[in-house]
Amino acid sequence: MAGSLSRRIVKVMGLFSGLQCVNIVCSIVKMKLVALWLHAAGVALFGIFQSAMETIAVFTDLGLRQSTVRDVAKNAGSPSLLARIATVVRRWSVLAGLLGATVMLSASPFLGKWFFGSYSRFGGFAAVAVAMFLNCLLYGEQSLLQGTGRLRQLAKASLWGTLLGLALSVPLFRWMGLDSVVLSIILYSLCIYGFTLLYRFRPEEKPQNPGLRQLWREGQGFVRLGVAMSLAGFLTSLSHLAFIALLTAMSSIEEVGYFQAGDTLITRYIGLIFTAIGVEFFPRLVTAEKSRRRMGLFVNHEITLLLLVVTPVATLFIAMRSLIVEILYSGTFAVIIPFITLAVTSCVLKAASWCMAYCFIARGDGRTYVTVEGIDALISLPVLLLGYRWGELEGIGWAYLVWYALYTLIVWIFYRFKYGLTLSRTTMLTILFAAAACAVTVIAARTLPGWATIAIALCVSAGCVVPLRRLLR
Repeated sequence: MAGSLSRRIVKVMGLFSGLQCVNIVCSIVKMKLVALWLHAAGVALFGIFQSAMETIAVFTDLGLRQSTVRDVAKNAGSPSLLARIATVVRRWSVLAGLLGATVMLSASPFLGKWFFGSYSRFGGFAAVAVAMFLNCLLYGEQSLLQGTGRLRQLAKASLWGTLLGLALSVPLFRWMGLDSVVLSIILYSLCIYGFTLLYRFRPEEKPQNPGLRQLWREGQGFVRLGVAMSLAGFLTSLSHLAFIALLTAMSSIEEVGYFQAGDTLITRYIGLIFTAIGVEFFPRLVTAEKSRRRMGLFVNHEITLLLLVVTPVATLFIAMRSLIVEILYSGTFAVIIPFITLAVTSCVLKAASWCMAYCFIARGDGRTYVTVEGIDALISLPVLLLGYRWGELEGIGWAYLVWYALYTLIVWIFYRFKYGLTLSRTTMLTILFAAAACAVTVIAARTLPGWATIAIALCVSAGCVVPLRRLLR
């Protein structure tokens, strides 16, 4: 059973990591063409509209993309219950979409004044309200596919929708100029939603038509959890924005750019692995919420498997960090190398804390999740500021290690004493091995020639192959 489970996780990880890579490549191509044809104004417009949509969505989409997965997964074994919850999820998605679109329309004159200096420049913001509505409908369909384990269909819909959105946007950039920005945003949402409808979940039994009272009664659980998750995300984003603002005041906009570049490498690119595994891990963990033993087994298994994948990636990243920076950015960004060399080792702690924290959401415990994330937001800001004052960008790398160590400790305290769950001896040994492997690679990167560091990273990778193969068997 463990072997088949491990193989399933690795397949899902490969599927969604590849999907995320395609999405990143499409994003890079899109912004490259925008920069060439629409220049800085086009890039700025994309940033303005996307930021406005994301900010409003935090307060209006009710966190339905993640919270509804829990209810869908819980009822996946009963066709009648699943048909009912599918209808409820879709109705709530429509309501959230209407709320988001209404708020965007209402705020569009003020956003036009804020960003463009005139109340009359509201047209673009009013138009992207369509994309906000489509996105909420999309989230409902995606959660149904994820909760019912239709992960391949979920990946196909996102892949083909992204590719078609890019293909349709390219000629618009060329022919319509800056007017194409808003239309491109809407087209992307429409294409992904359209392909998701082709692969949408279709219940075996005829869905019911719930009234407003039943709609609230059936949906209040995932709405409350979704609001808690949105609040947690808002606190994390607020802490990040506060650090950016203070860093700008303490140094310069160039320094902020270097930090953002390094943070993107750590959180977005290496974070692809975490995102990919979470697609499969969360619904599976929900099915074990009432069994402490099964939930503990799933978490221990997930941490062990994740570390055996992340550790080789982290060590090879450290060994080839200069080449990676040169390829993705340019030689002028070499100043971030000390930062990312240290920060990437925090992925070991992130793997452990991330898997444990999913238990809070799987149990529907939004209060604990918000508490943990709120404490984390309060801790991260002073730790990062102290790290920068002590050692500038390299100090931020050390701060990442301290920050994730404290976060892991906080998550473990709730995991252990509130839920009575423990980490197994094998899991603890795997964490120690991963931490030691990263530490040795960092020391080698600072003291030995490049070829020696690469050799050590390859040895670490080889050392992870044997236990990984054992898990897959």
